[in-house]
Order: sequence, then structure tokens, then C-alpha cells
Amino acid sequence: MKKATSCLAAILVFLCGGITNSCSQTAGPSHVRLFEATTPCNETVRKILAIPLDFSCEMIRWNLTFYDDPKKNTPATFTLSCIYGSGKQGTRGFKEGARTIELKGKCSAGKGIAGDAKAIVYNLTADNSSITLSFVKPDENLLHLLNDDKELVVGGAGWSYTLNRKDPVINSQDKFLPVTMASQFINASLDTVAVFQGRTPCNAALRAIHDISPDGCQVVKCQLILLQDIKTHSPSTFILRTIYVGNSDNNIYSVTGKWKLMQGTFSDPAAIIYQLDPGSGKLSPSILLLKAADNILFFLDNDTHFLVGNEYCSYTLNRKGT
Repeated sequence: MKKATSCLAAILVFLCGGITNSCSQTAGPSHVRLFEATTPCNETVRKILAIPLDFSCEMIRWNLTFYDDPKKNTPATFTLSCIYGSGKQGTRGFKEGARTIELKGKCSAGKGIAGDAKAIVYNLTADNSSITLSFVKPDENLLHLLNDDKELVVGGAGWSYTLNRKDPVINSQDKFLPVTMASQFINASLDTVAVFQGRTPCNAALRAIHDISPDGCQVVKCQLILLQDIKTHSPSTFILRTIYVGNSDNNIYSVTGKWKLMQGTFSDPAAIIYQLDPGSGKLSPSILLLKAADNILFFLDNDTHFLVGNEYCSYTLNRKGT
């Protein structure tokens, strides 16, 4: 009887081990990564996801799950659910008639995007569709959609194409102080370098600029205008306009201050950072934005870690007019 029991146990161990090794989707919670976002539904993404051009589509809700290879601790397979359609006014949901795309398949890691040969890229190949997707990985908590030319897809004033990790990894590394760098890319003849826009969660630093209470605040609409000295092409002033949606007044707030270029984060010494200083007398510390591309900025905390959004909005600003 003992021998039979031992044999049965051995068979069960063999079978369970075989199942676990053959399909990474059976991995435990420590080997699962969940990402979510709401993004626009522009022509570029319609093409990527094969969304018909004649279908009314305003936004896309993404739920992406990676299942790691336990031995390599890197994504091996994925499942993706995308709900797309028109938004229901006054809510974060969809109007009746929204459609869903369900994908599953393999994930492989590579390197290189336009302008950054070292950037980590996740390439997703579906088993049940001809759709393929690529995301750049700024850090463990963020992914950003790439187009066919390996460029970061640019969003608008409402949403970006950044996916946020549902269970963010807390980075315990020591603070890495950026160093000031000279202007090296601003060579336009105009005083305006660029205008960026986006919608973020109710970030404490953004609220502190105007002493806004978190009560009732749902999202923050942002418009950032960067100005330069026309003669020296060095950073001069910025104008940051914000609307605190859900706040009792819903007014447009504006602050003007100085900005400068910095270089370096705890994970990337070559990273370019825009540091915005609201000026003396303001409650807010400096605001840090990482230049992910000419058209994309990511908010950082004071330790130069990426801020992580939620299923509705991200800490990403998109260049206007692209």
C-alpha cells in the first residue's frame, strides 16, 4: 500500500511539473504582471488592432496580462483584452455597441526603438490572430505602445498610449540626483519650444501648486508650454495650465516659472529631464518630466522614479500638433 501511494505521488508530481513547465500561464502570482490603460482610438492604433475605419471609436480600454517564464523571470506568454467604442457621457464607461478584442500568444523581448538602440521592447505575437504589437518598457511599471516604425505612439489631450502596472513594483534604490546640462537641442527661431498636453491622476505635486484639496478631484487636465531665449536657445520660462476635474470650481489655473535641462535617473544616467520650478512662494517642489521622445514626456517623482497611473489615465504628456 505504501509503495502504491509513493508511486501515485510521483505520478502527480511528474504531471504537475509537466503542466507548469509547458504553460507559463499556470505560474503563481509572483510570475504574473498586469497592465491597464484607457487610450485614444486614432488611425495608427486602428491599423494595429484591425479596428474598422467606419466603426465609431473614441477610446480603448486595455487589460494586458503577462505570464513569466519562472526560470528567466521574463514574460513568455500574454493575454490581452481591448474594449473599444464611444465613451458614455458623464462616466468612464462605453456607450452601447462597444466591441472587444481578445488576444493570447507569445511575448519576446528585444531592444531598440527610434532614437534609442538600448531601449527594452516587448513584442507580442497572437496565436489566435494576425495582430502583432510592440511596447517599449521605460521601467518595470510602465509600457508604451509603439508604431510600425518603432516610435512611441502620441496621444492627445485626453489620453496617452501608456499602460500602467496594476500592482506597481516599489523601487527601493537610493535617490540619484540629476546633473544640470547645457541646452543642446533647442535651435528653433521661435520662443516656444513645444506645447504638451495630457490628463493625469490627481497628483499631489500638481495640486500643491495651487493648494488644491484632493476631495472630489478626479483627474488633472494639463497644458505645458516651454519657452526659450531666442538668442541663446537656452530654456527660459514655462507656463503650466491645469484644470482639476471634479473640484468645486473647475477653473483653469495657471502658473509661470523657470525650467532647465537635467540629465540622469537612478536607472539611466543618459536620460534627459525637464525640471520645472514653480518659483518661490509656491507650495510645490520642482516638477520633473523625462523626455521619452521628442513628442512624449513622463512625470517622475523627486527620486526620478516613474509615476504610475491607473486604468483611466497616465502620467504622460503628449506634444500638441503632431
